[in-house]
Amino acid sequence: MKKSIMALVALLYCTLLMSQTEFDALKYVQTDINGTARYMSMAGALGALGGDASAIKDNPAGLGIYRNSELTGTINLLIQQTSSDWNGVNTKENLTKIGFDNFSIVVAIPSKQGESGTKGLLSSNFSFSYNRLKNFDRSLTIKDKEGGSESSMTDYMGNLTGNISKSDLTYTNDHNPLISTDIPWLSVLAYNAGLIGKSQTSWGSTLSGVPETVTPSYKLSEKGYVNEYSVGWAGNLSNFVYFGATANIQSINYSSYGQFSEIFGSGGGMNLIDTITTRGNGLNFNFGAIVSPFKFLRLGVSFRTPTLFILKDNYYSKLDFKTLSDTGSVSTPGGISDYQLKSPMQLNASAAYLLGKKAVISVEYDYSIITGSQLMSKTGDKQVFAEQNQGIQDKLNDMHTLKIGAEYNISDNFSVRAGFANSNNTIKPDVTKILASNSIRTDPEYFIHKSTNYITAGFGYQKENWFLDCAFQTSTYDEIFYSYSGEIGIGLALKPIPANITTTNNNLILTVGYRF
Repeated sequence: MKKSIMALVALLYCTLLMSQTEFDALKYVQTDINGTARYMSMAGALGALGGDASAIKDNPAGLGIYRNSELTGTINLLIQQTSSDWNGVNTKENLTKIGFDNFSIVVAIPSKQGESGTKGLLSSNFSFSYNRLKNFDRSLTIKDKEGGSESSMTDYMGNLTGNISKSDLTYTNDHNPLISTDIPWLSVLAYNAGLIGKSQTSWGSTLSGVPETVTPSYKLSEKGYVNEYSVGWAGNLSNFVYFGATANIQSINYSSYGQFSEIFGSGGGMNLIDTITTRGNGLNFNFGAIVSPFKFLRLGVSFRTPTLFILKDNYYSKLDFKTLSDTGSVSTPGGISDYQLKSPMQLNASAAYLLGKKAVISVEYDYSIITGSQLMSKTGDKQVFAEQNQGIQDKLNDMHTLKIGAEYNISDNFSVRAGFANSNNTIKPDVTKILASNSIRTDPEYFIHKSTNYITAGFGYQKENWFLDCAFQTSTYDEIFYSYSGEIGIGLALKPIPANITTTNNNLILTVGYRF
């Protein structure tokens, strides 16, 4: 029998608050090393050196280093490979994309003191810049071996459902279970697909009706970005102290398509599809200073305020199924969640050692207080997300990034550069993702970040009023994937086997600049 169960109103939109998790918050507050070719070729270690359009976003005082006005633009060719190992089965997925990562205008205005001497405020510089802080684009495929799992997502569905009664999950002329604020949408899909026991009135810790081994697989396609638009000012005080500030608007645009599948050992299977989009904007301010106590040394510090994002999520899910007795599909209406996210405060310390005009060695340390992030309702109520905010503190780690870069001028016109950077694991290794009891999300899968490493190199060529910079950056992002948590209820004794994921991003970057 062919069966299709839809919501009472196909285009119905439900607004429920309890849908975000600490994993969603981390996705949007954790950024990459992105920017101009010179910035990326030195692994972003330009906070104390300054004089670069992307360095301004780390330390606004770097704007004060400029002696000439400048116009720059940057394009980036991403060549990505994501490899996975799930229970001994290796898969690879490739992605290639061209992006526009930076555009900036710097206007350098010497003061009267700057024109006549070396004391006082020598210049006031202004800037407008666009920088891509993060690129979400990724394509991922994970496959387990045939019959490789003794634990099924249907077990998870049964335990998530708990003691919810059969009548609460059943569609009638007077009742739509997707309208309820107390029932997870994943339970509604699972029950009406016949994947959890229809003969029972409640489940408690009872497992699903799929006790045999299964063959799972997972596909994920992510797209989007975090962009930043900044207006800045910086001053040069006697070529000794540089200080600056920027006002920044950040824009989040994210979408994902996830497909989790299982082939049941006794025949049939399930295919759970989740689509998620997130849109929104936020505002923050960045303040910085650079001190040059000696001609060969610059020391920099900066402080970025938390960003307050106003975000809107849209969700849609569909569950295709084939059991011994039935075949069909169940879907949800469009779910909407409006909320706020406060991203972490960030601190930056840097140093640059200048060997005359011949070479530069620079070091930078970024500290992002991720555990200080907070989810809030649309009206700013933190209590609504009390459990998730506690999870941010308990499950996440603050982010520490160490950057090291070097530049050597072979001639007055040609330079070579190299760098290395590392970011620590931002999720504690033993945490799990828990869907709320009234969640409109149906995606229990999650990733545990282990570490990120960057290796960079590049060169630059300049003439009197223009320059060309090229860079190559390879970053390795290691994660552990779980298809669902093994800690829902006391009956789910078997935990899913994790998969190891490595995403390697190879970026070819070109920046063209004009000085005037």
